[in-house]
Amino acid sequence: MRRGNIILYATVEFSVYICYNIAMENFETNIIEFMTGNEMLTKGDRIGVAVSGGADSMALLHFMHELSAQIGVGILAVHINHGIRTDARKDAAFVKKYCSDNRIECVVYNVNVPEYCRAHKVGTEAGARVLRYECLEMAAKKYKLTKVALAHHLDDQAETILLHIFRGCGLEGATGMKPVSGIYIRPFLTVKKSDLIAYNYHNGTPNITDETNTDNKYARNFIRNTVMPTIQQEWRNVNENIVSFGKIAGADNEYIMGQADTSGVVQSGNTVRIPINRFVLATPVVTRLILKVLDMLGTKKNIESKHIDAIIELGRSGINGERIDIPNACYVVREYEYITVVKKERKVEEKTYSFKIGKTVVDGFGTIMITKTISYKIALERGLFVIDADKLPRKAKWRSRRDGDQFTKFGGGTKNLGSYLTDKKVPARLRGVIPVLADGNEVFVVGGLGISEKVKTDRDTVEAFVIEFVRA
Repeated sequence: MRRGNIILYATVEFSVYICYNIAMENFETNIIEFMTGNEMLTKGDRIGVAVSGGADSMALLHFMHELSAQIGVGILAVHINHGIRTDARKDAAFVKKYCSDNRIECVVYNVNVPEYCRAHKVGTEAGARVLRYECLEMAAKKYKLTKVALAHHLDDQAETILLHIFRGCGLEGATGMKPVSGIYIRPFLTVKKSDLIAYNYHNGTPNITDETNTDNKYARNFIRNTVMPTIQQEWRNVNENIVSFGKIAGADNEYIMGQADTSGVVQSGNTVRIPINRFVLATPVVTRLILKVLDMLGTKKNIESKHIDAIIELGRSGINGERIDIPNACYVVREYEYITVVKKERKVEEKTYSFKIGKTVVDGFGTIMITKTISYKIALERGLFVIDADKLPRKAKWRSRRDGDQFTKFGGGTKNLGSYLTDKKVPARLRGVIPVLADGNEVFVVGGLGISEKVKTDRDTVEAFVIEFVRA
């Protein structure tokens, strides 16, 4: 090779080297600016880094390790063995060795995703996600982590948005993942996968490949390995364009969300009631109102547009008592002037409570306060429930209603207790919660609603029980 060619070759190689290093410096600077702009870190934070051992998470671990020394934060690598592959323990060993070699604290969790999926009748992806986040939450509590960093990048964001769209999401789902969500931060959310690979190469960061990444029976893998490459043959910048669409969708959704006023919405425990008159508003606003209500109950996950549409239809043209089931162990029912969203609770065995002077706490209802007095007329004037002490059978107890219960209304006329509760417009879901004072199937007091003709006071009453109901 001639001397001139050698010099030219060396000059070109040096120029490429300089450009490559500048690109890496810009890469790191852009991420730090993104993290700063989204307030991801504060000096003194202790950060958990979710590490699978793959290229993305190893790049994140290396980056956070380098950054931790500069800004004064601590890090903990968190690896989760999902128990899906027989050789998954090799991944854990790889992550632990890297951490040991680089003096990074590391913790490993072992879970059994296949067993969880069989027990809960969910798909592998959904089950793995649930257990993964449970482990991250446990690590956060045990090791006092203030943040948990996830390695989601721009390509992941594009895939997530498409996946949500394919599953029938609205604008909120089209927004994709947020840079910060609770304790979770995503420093790489604007970074391409190819840039992470280059970053690993530049720093000599090793990684392993999960063989399940090529299994297209998983929805995300199908999008990543089949859908996206096909689309990219025609539109090379499709990932950036999808993410850009997500940002626009997010801005629009945020504005419409601001129009969904929750005044008049009433929450009580695991129940939220929406006034029927709110359903005359524009459909996009009603949709956001429903999403806010579901968020109040912590049950917004896995809600699709078909569920929202069904709730809106129930609010606009449903009949009283009509009910629909939605995901996350919830149901929605039309109750007179409200649409009520209920998060189901586990059924409990029926409890009975002795009738006694003083305070009785009834699970799921509240407190019953009972006093005995001869000055009961004052209580009557106050509108309290008053019954003749001599007329109440000694065996009467507080319990929930049963089939066959009979109630003699104040003023006369015996009817089935269920019919009485219907007349009182008590929602069906609450009828099992209201305590009744009964002897056998004879009901003398219906909690907070009425007393039987058979125990009312009259001019011959000497002593009376005054009953006050305080709802929880």
